[in-house]
Amino acid sequence: AVRQLRGTASVGIALPAVDADAVGAVAEGALLGAYDFTRYRTGTETAVERLEVVTPRARDTAAKAAARRAAVVAGAVHGTRDLVNTAPLDLYPAAFADVARAAAKGTKIKVQVMDEKELAAGGYGGLVGVGQGSSRPPRLVRLDWAPSRARGSVALVGKGITFDSGGLSIKPAKGMETMKSDMAGAAAVLHTVLAAAELELPVRVTGWLCLAENMPSGTAQRPSDVITQRGGTTVEVLNTDAEGRLVLADGLVAACEEDPDVVVDVATLTGAQV
Repeated sequence: AVRQLRGTASVGIALPAVDADAVGAVAEGALLGAYDFTRYRTGTETAVERLEVVTPRARDTAAKAAARRAAVVAGAVHGTRDLVNTAPLDLYPAAFADVARAAAKGTKIKVQVMDEKELAAGGYGGLVGVGQGSSRPPRLVRLDWAPSRARGSVALVGKGITFDSGGLSIKPAKGMETMKSDMAGAAAVLHTVLAAAELELPVRVTGWLCLAENMPSGTAQRPSDVITQRGGTTVEVLNTDAEGRLVLADGLVAACEEDPDVVVDVATLTGAQV
């Protein structure tokens, strides 16, 4: 409903919101519903600029905190959606790394970006192998939110294939139409770390963005190639369209080297499992 009010400067939402949880739910739902991606469109009306939840709990501290959390969560979802919707012409591994750097600027998040030379020297054979067919080389981005006296540590590893043609095991044309979205895992990880910092969560959250473009060319990896992942494990490539596990393996090994309490990988589902 909010999305249909494009061009409206301010909208008030009057729904049952008698406690802090309800206030947060209404705010989050309205903000998520207002999302609109207009980067490549001309002459479109702007999204709603201001949303207000009308509630008798407006002065309540818990309700205010719930509304703020809803705004941060919705902002993270919007940021993730923006990246997923961005054309692969504009969002390639180095560009994605630049987005991460820019997004973390001014926060207490530390950012480290490894380029193709550093990846090769560090033994990240999965990222190097998947990315070697593209003229736009791979990147590994590490983002670290590390508050003092953190109660625990979580590592998030995101698959970031900025475009997946399938490589030499090429997809059919129809199967490529949505493959700009194969970086959704990395986008979700990036914005989760940003949200953790904005909410000042008392947990260390480290994000790993495994970024590569899977393309066919004379330099692409081949079925039957044997690559060496970070940590020394060797892998025979049988199908170059099974690339996500290769980049994630490098990121997972790197994440586990720091001995976090929990490791979670985030990735789009491989078509072989459908």
